[in-house]
Amino acid sequence: MQTRAVRDLFHELGKVTIVDVRTPFEYAGGHITGAINMPPGALRPDELTGEVWVVCRSGARSTRAAEQLEEAGVSVTNVMGGMLAWRAEGHPVEGGVSPRLLLWPLVASLTLGLAPFTPEPHIVGKLKWIAGGAHGMGLMDWGDLLMHGAPFVWLGWALVRLLRR
Repeated sequence: MQTRAVRDLFHELGKVTIVDVRTPFEYAGGHITGAINMPPGALRPDELTGEVWVVCRSGARSTRAAEQLEEAGVSVTNVMGGMLAWRAEGHPVEGGVSPRLLLWPLVASLTLGLAPFTPEPHIVGKLKWIAGGAHGMGLMDWGDLLMHGAPFVWLGWALVRLLRR
């Protein structure tokens, strides 16, 4: 098994088969154009022909995958630094729409946004109060609405950002 730098891979694009061994979730977040996604548990050496270059996020998973492929008789090269190095050198990435963008806003919305859970979330009570005319709402009630509503604004912003990509 050979180990080569990212700049070498950039010059070999189109001449070699690139196997991205990251998870499909990571792969969707951006990958080298033309790369085939085969996570380590789904490696299929019999489907790979010619010169194969293996890439992951930083180089650890691709090293193990390259060893597996080499044992199966595939001519394989491990890409040092992986996608971190690829992006750091400014090379183009295909895809890049990562659902991970929604992870933290969703967690915040489901926890802080809906707290406390019983008898009903504060945000629901405040919205009902506003729908009824907001009579008697004080500064603290508006602050409470802002605190419990902010995660939903953040989630909406992240969703719009994801869809615009």
